[in-house]
Parts: sequence; C-alpha cells; structure tokens
Amino acid sequence: MNNYLNYIKHSEKKISLYCNQLAINNKFIFYFFRIITIAADWWMYFIYAIFLLLYIEFNTTKNIIILGSVSFSIHYSVYYLIKNTIKRKRPFDEEKNTIKCLVKPPDKYSMPSGHSSGITIITLILIYQLKINIFLFVAPFVILSRIFLGVHYLTDTIIGILLGYISYNLASFIIG
Repeated sequence: MNNYLNYIKHSEKKISLYCNQLAINNKFIFYFFRIITIAADWWMYFIYAIFLLLYIEFNTTKNIIILGSVSFSIHYSVYYLIKNTIKRKRPFDEEKNTIKCLVKPPDKYSMPSGHSSGITIITLILIYQLKINIFLFVAPFVILSRIFLGVHYLTDTIIGILLGYISYNLASFIIG
C-alpha cells in the first residue's frame, strides 16, 4: 500500500511540474488558465447570483440561491476541516526549486481544492436547476488551471470535485 501511495505522490508531482512549466513557458497557457480560474473565485458566486436575479424568474432564483447557500455552507465546513487536519503543502511550497506559484492562493494548504469543489457545485446547480450545460465546458479548465498555476496537485482537485458533488447532493436532499 505504501509503495502505491508513493507512486501516486511521485506521479502527481511530475504532472504538476510538467503543467506548471508549460504555463511558465507559454504566455497563452498562463493567461488562459489565469483568467479561467477566476470563474471559481469566491466573489464570483455573488456575480452569478446577480445574473440570476437579473435574468431568471425571482422564485427560481430564490430557490437556487438557497440551494447554493446550503451547498456552500456544507462545503466550507468540510473544506476547512479537511484543510486544517491534513495540512498538505501546496506544490510550490513542496517543490520550491521547480514549481512556481503563478496565482495567489486563498489559503495556506492544498487539499482539497476549493476552486474545484466550488465550480462543481455551480456546474451541478446550472445543470440540474436551470438545464444549462455551459459550465460543463468551463469546469474542467478551472480544475486544470489550479494544477497549471502551481497551487494544487491532481488529487487535491479530485477530492475537491468529490466534495462539491457531495455538498450539492446533500444540500439537495436537505432542501427536498
């Protein structure tokens, strides 16, 4: 089991280094991922709510905002518990000589990716509540952006996706 975990850790460090070097050496990749990662910054959730209020019927918007609020309440509770229990160093902290931080991370630790979990919640809300699939195309790039920008490992983003999925579905169950 320990050999398997070491293999995963070694592999994701290689993936992180490769992706980060691509972003460092290619300005298009850097700016693309730098811009796309903003779609899951915490303040963007307020922008999405404003767009809903402007363009979607009020009762539908109210229900979506309630669902999002419950989802994110669950998400952030578990997110901070995991972050502050595991305390996994970010790639740029772990590999100071090879991986560069290309965006300011919102906190100190790497696991799980809050951007990955947040964009997963937003995507599920849009798909299941509004039947809008556009974020299906954006979400993978947001998730990848965190690896390219040097702030997360692949497993951080996978755990983030799972956390977002569980938070959304638990909130849906609670709200009924």
